Amino acid sequence: MSIDLKEDDSVSIGTTWYSKEQCTNNFQQVINRISQGFKPKEAELSTLDKIAIEKQKIINQQGQNFLEEIFRNNSQRAIYVSNVQIEGTEQFRDDFLTKQILPFINKSNNLNNLLNNIDTVSGNFFKSGAVENLAIQLTTGTGLNFKSGYYPENSIEIIPHIKLIPVKKFMAKTGTNIGNGEGDGYMTFQFRNIFGGGENLILDATTGTRTRSSYLLNYSSPGFGSNTNWKFDNSLFFTSRKIDWSSHEQLIKGMNNKIVSMNIPNGKNQDQGLINHEFSIENILRSITNVSPMASNNILFHAGDDFKTSFIYKFAYDSRNDRTLPTKGDYFSLVNEISGILPNLNTSKFLKQSFESQIARNFIDGDHIINLSLRGGWLYSLNKTTHLMDRFYLGGPNDIRGFFFNGLGPRNFNDTLGGDIFLSGGLSTFHRLPFVSKESNFKFHNFINFGRLIPLDKNENFTTTLKELINEPSIGIGTGIVFKHPVARFELNFVLPVTAHENDSIRKGLQYGIGLSFM
Repeated sequence: MSIDLKEDDSVSIGTTWYSKEQCTNNFQQVINRISQGFKPKEAELSTLDKIAIEKQKIINQQGQNFLEEIFRNNSQRAIYVSNVQIEGTEQFRDDFLTKQILPFINKSNNLNNLLNNIDTVSGNFFKSGAVENLAIQLTTGTGLNFKSGYYPENSIEIIPHIKLIPVKKFMAKTGTNIGNGEGDGYMTFQFRNIFGGGENLILDATTGTRTRSSYLLNYSSPGFGSNTNWKFDNSLFFTSRKIDWSSHEQLIKGMNNKIVSMNIPNGKNQDQGLINHEFSIENILRSITNVSPMASNNILFHAGDDFKTSFIYKFAYDSRNDRTLPTKGDYFSLVNEISGILPNLNTSKFLKQSFESQIARNFIDGDHIINLSLRGGWLYSLNKTTHLMDRFYLGGPNDIRGFFFNGLGPRNFNDTLGGDIFLSGGLSTFHRLPFVSKESNFKFHNFINFGRLIPLDKNENFTTTLKELINEPSIGIGTGIVFKHPVARFELNFVLPVTAHENDSIRKGLQYGIGLSFM
């Protein structure tokens, strides 16, 4: 049976609540989203409430089937959006609102495009960081505008109604962080949507065991005339950090200016939404100070101040369904840095490139997960030697398990010196624990990690350096338990280094890790 919309129909599509991840182009998914509302907790429901809810589910399902049939049979039916009605605009500028709803006005010529633009508009508002939630309701108009002859014959007038729930203007929080062998306390003040166009200001102060003190002032806003597909991000920062593995402290003062793309999967070109770019310029004054009397000559050589100006470009493709413990998807990022663009002022001049990749797959209905990771990078100094704070460091519970934090690579006495070239990777498998529900965040974990970190000898040819990098990597294996928390991932593993080099700092036994990114 074919169901058509008439000009005098008044079809009200119920309230649509979107989350930040709900930006796809699929009839069934769109229908599901506009048919769902808030669900009360099970413990709060009486028997009559549950019966009423079941009855409502049946009614909703019938309505969902009706709407789905309408959408499928009229996907190419001509429509026009005569106006957009918005509620909750008190905290927003008019030009900002106009920019976000333009897809409704300019690109909604049929029902299929309209559904795409529902996702586009909701995504625009969420990417701005100015709304906590929003609802979109569609109704048909009276058709009076059609009589003017301005719109196509037999087209339907659609009026989107948008209800915005803005974020709170001010937020303050304090707390503690634990991870990667350190702990700290922090205090954060955040002012959001300051000028009514998604502008945010963050003041952050941190003190801890390794990070003696850290202060950050960050201002961000949508870029290029309220275009939420790009974000301007500007930071001033100061950090004082104790480097236990290299017998000194580091003082960092600087400024970072970024332009970041904010693409998300949307519409038919979903692959395009998985690609993001980041352009940044860093101006940093770095100091190596409070050098230990027992420090090596390598640390003493780098003591003092250093000023660098860098241009950095990052390309990232991410189709993973989760950052901390993905069950499917792929990830690849490439970071390029050129330092010394102000030759009369910069003391550090180098070229630097690094990459990171990950593949995640699951089997047997998600009970078994495989993660494959590979990382690498190189650093080439345009001076005589690379600076201690520009080098790569490797080892620890978040990358090469079975070794101490930053325990791989060149070393002099007790000081880790870092390296100019590295290659590392790993294979991790995750399995459902016996007698535990599938939804449990606890997983059984097996892994093997490998890596090599070496200095760059400019007198050697590339082939010799590559052979040294690939041959005889340090390897760690182990097994343990993983807990996936919404904030971070926790691991407790029994680790065993299989192969190691003379300068590597190995660790055998229990090793725990906390963080967002793991090898």
